[in-house]
Amino acid sequence: MSKGYFRYLLNNDPEKVISDRGVKFRRLINPIVRGFMPLKVKTRLKILHRAPLPDEPVIFACTHGFREDVEDSLITAGRHAYILVGSLEQFFNSRIDNISGFLNGVILIDREDKESRAASKEKMKAALSKGVSVLMYPEGTWNVSPNKLIAGIFPGAYDVAKEAGVKVVPIATHRVDDKVFSLRGKAFDIAKYERSEGIRRLRDKMATMKWKLYEHAGIKRRSTLPVGKEADAYWKEYIHALKAEVPHFEHELEEKSIFRQKGEALQEEVFSFMDKLLPHHGTAFLFNKRHYRL
Repeated sequence: MSKGYFRYLLNNDPEKVISDRGVKFRRLINPIVRGFMPLKVKTRLKILHRAPLPDEPVIFACTHGFREDVEDSLITAGRHAYILVGSLEQFFNSRIDNISGFLNGVILIDREDKESRAASKEKMKAALSKGVSVLMYPEGTWNVSPNKLIAGIFPGAYDVAKEAGVKVVPIATHRVDDKVFSLRGKAFDIAKYERSEGIRRLRDKMATMKWKLYEHAGIKRRSTLPVGKEADAYWKEYIHALKAEVPHFEHELEEKSIFRQKGEALQEEVFSFMDKLLPHHGTAFLFNKRHYRL
């Protein structure tokens, strides 16, 4: 298949992308597709726990932060689920990813196109109405924060779950070197809460699961880590190495896809004044590394 064949998946009409025949075919071959996934990745997955799933389609809301977490989340889900994919460059330019994604079932979203973003919700509802679950990443992009367990999350999971009348199942993954650990949480009715509360509860559940994975995998003492600018350099090098594993990583788009509350400033923006600050007796304390310690 040429990559041009998959362009029809960008159509905003759900009926031209999600069909009964396509869902039935993919459900039939899905055990084979999921069985192939561990062969695609270089890491080893250990599922620590899977909470029971309801006998109905659900939305899997997954953490996002490294190359293999799509495959690992699907395996952890343990059920056929269409994937919401926003990394179009990676999808269309990786023969392995586009063919395996196509066989599994994907819902493509152009994150820079308002109509595509709206259509992706309708496509998810169409898939759910046909009895197939959906797997998505409510953070919208990789969480590359050095201190947030979970970045801010977009409201799509809440909106689709409420309109489709389905429950949400959180999934968390965490990678340490060549090992990945994962958890599948309990399904919960997010729509019984009002919008902001439902989103907050989902984020809290995902963050709690992420922390449990940190505890299992081991946590370094702060005293063993660099501080100040050295800590910033250490983290940037770590994130750069993770991104370098993705052949078609869209750096600018991923940066723009970070969820931000209205009026919220990024760390870089808050401390941007430091780049223009001249040291003298009144500002010397700001350059003291001890002030970076928490």
